[in-house]
Amino acid sequence: MTTLLCCLALTTAAQEPATTAEADSVMTTTVSQDSTTTTVQMKEVVVETATVYNKQDRQLFLPTSVQRRMANNGLSLLQAMQLPRIDVSLADNSITTSGGESVQLRINGVEASTQELLALQPKDIVRIEYHSMPGLRYGNAAAVLDYIVRHRDTGGDLSANATNGINMPGIGDYYAAGKVYSGRSAFSVMGNWNRRDLEWTRENTELFRLPTGDVQTTETGHPTAVRYDNAFLHLNYSLTHADRSLLSVTLRQNWNNAPASFEDRESRMETSDGKSYAVSDHTRSRQQSPSLDVYYQLNMKHNQHLYLDLVGTYIRSSNNRTFVQEPATHITSDINGRKYSVIGEAIYERELKTAKVTAGVKHTQAYTDNRYATPSDPSAETVAVALHTSETYVFAEFQQQLRRFGYTAGMGAMRTQNRQGQLSQEKYILRPSLTLTYAPVKSLFLRYNGYVSGYSPSLASLSNVTQAIDTYQSRRGNQKLRTVTFCSNSLSVSWQTKPVSIDLYMRYSYDHHPIMEEAWLDGNTIIRTEANQRGFHRFNTDLTTRVRPFCNSSSDLGKSFQLSLAPFFDRYVSQGNSYTHTYARWGLRGSLMAMYKHWIASAEMKTSRHTLWGETIEQGEATHTLMAGYRTQRWSLNLLLLNPFVRHYEQRHENLSALAPYTQLAFTDDIRRTLMVNVSVNLSYGKQHRHADKRINNDDSDAGLLKGSR
Repeated sequence: MTTLLCCLALTTAAQEPATTAEADSVMTTTVSQDSTTTTVQMKEVVVETATVYNKQDRQLFLPTSVQRRMANNGLSLLQAMQLPRIDVSLADNSITTSGGESVQLRINGVEASTQELLALQPKDIVRIEYHSMPGLRYGNAAAVLDYIVRHRDTGGDLSANATNGINMPGIGDYYAAGKVYSGRSAFSVMGNWNRRDLEWTRENTELFRLPTGDVQTTETGHPTAVRYDNAFLHLNYSLTHADRSLLSVTLRQNWNNAPASFEDRESRMETSDGKSYAVSDHTRSRQQSPSLDVYYQLNMKHNQHLYLDLVGTYIRSSNNRTFVQEPATHITSDINGRKYSVIGEAIYERELKTAKVTAGVKHTQAYTDNRYATPSDPSAETVAVALHTSETYVFAEFQQQLRRFGYTAGMGAMRTQNRQGQLSQEKYILRPSLTLTYAPVKSLFLRYNGYVSGYSPSLASLSNVTQAIDTYQSRRGNQKLRTVTFCSNSLSVSWQTKPVSIDLYMRYSYDHHPIMEEAWLDGNTIIRTEANQRGFHRFNTDLTTRVRPFCNSSSDLGKSFQLSLAPFFDRYVSQGNSYTHTYARWGLRGSLMAMYKHWIASAEMKTSRHTLWGETIEQGEATHTLMAGYRTQRWSLNLLLLNPFVRHYEQRHENLSALAPYTQLAFTDDIRRTLMVNVSVNLSYGKQHRHADKRINNDDSDAGLLKGSR
């Protein structure tokens, strides 16, 4: 009885949900009985609670003890938990929404990279906070995953993870990280290297409607090398003053080297007028981007918090392309660029009894200097493009919970300015946001989110240069591009029980005067460029059903067995100034996971997800993966088999332009029936305590180069 009372006290006293299983813990409880003292020792206390908690602005997913044992880092734990609308690929360590959008990752509120998730040890992860409809605080990102983790005050952590192809050794991802705590200070270093050395085949069919007559070209491709190496280094020092303040200084360095790009091709071209050409298209690119991030957090009285972040980034990049269409055409281009940027952000937050007030400001200032040379044309001069861009964003948000009903109302304002030579433009956009939540019963939760936002043209699109693509067409920038207004409305319905959970997500969004492609004639050359078009509508529906039929079983196999099925439907309406295109597509994602003692197995499949933007339909990859492994708390060994049941691993693009339509196909056998091995090691020592942590983080990775490659 004493043990039972202690467990109940632990459950009711927690302000936040406890983890579903606190294994390997020891607790000593002292109970007074008739002026005597009795000590009760409890080992491996397991507190079983619901694994999902619905909050007003997010869902809290608590990993079970079995899910922790199924994982060897923060990425594989996310895969084991099977969150709705989240796709995890262990083959390339990527996390996206089911629609292919990027997911904003955070650790204790701090924006983080996928590499940093690989350094997390599952036993230290308390929960994952899932913002499926992020508000103004997160810039209305597609989705936000915030890992809440424990921290230590002495000792340290060491982790390493390596993945490499067995029958295809050209695929490799390697990661190592270490962290040491000393008093109020913490030092960490982490590095990542991923490489690819594969062969892809590209085949194109294009139609050019020229003043001299129509020309159709058909290319039969040959296997062409695709090689790249990406490296990442992260150094951090943080100083914590109890629970009052935190100073963090981080130095990051990224290296990207691609001696053979994904767009490269070797092919034989046949034209409709009976001519034949050998085509060779190759691009080399490099980029390095050091950055310094200084962060300060102050926790004040009355639940007030102040977060300050300042990031400076330098990007040096180069892009060199050679296109040969024997014997008629020879095109070379050399692009070298430098970019300097500063991002500053400040956020104030105050928590009230049933409400929270948040306000913030963020400013980005950047200068880009890109130089375009054309060695194949002796008469062409080097073109220098200098771009000055700035963006300022302010917002205020009020959140309140009223019994079963909750709301968050916010207002933001954004100012963008772009200046190139004598041409300058600026735009102001109001960004209101509203979120409503309602929980009519314990297992059912409804959430609506609507907001207005905006986005600026890319730096590459704003450049006033022209880059030749091939004999018939060129790509050109557009200095007159304007900032786009974006509107979104989303509705989610979540029904959660222990054996079955269902999550329905529906979204309608509209881009007002979006920046999309268009093609027109300049003499006998087709110009491909971008312009502000009339509008773009998208409707997305995603239904995720997770079934745990043996969840009440006492065995690991019963507790871990989980089946997830997620049919989806997308519809797009693209309204250009001279065209209108519509497209709709059904699809399905599914996964199955199970564990027995230290053995784990999983199977995943995903039909290709097609998207329409402008005049181009992009058909993504259809993938399936089988995985089996053996995992312990300190090390794991896994085997992955990629795409064992397909003839080719392929991507396809279809352009619907009336002037220059095309179909592009890229396929490879190097990611078909590919066997990969993954090895990981996690070591740690020292006691745990709670550190203050960064809550905001910023980075800049856009070099702004306009490229002539496809």
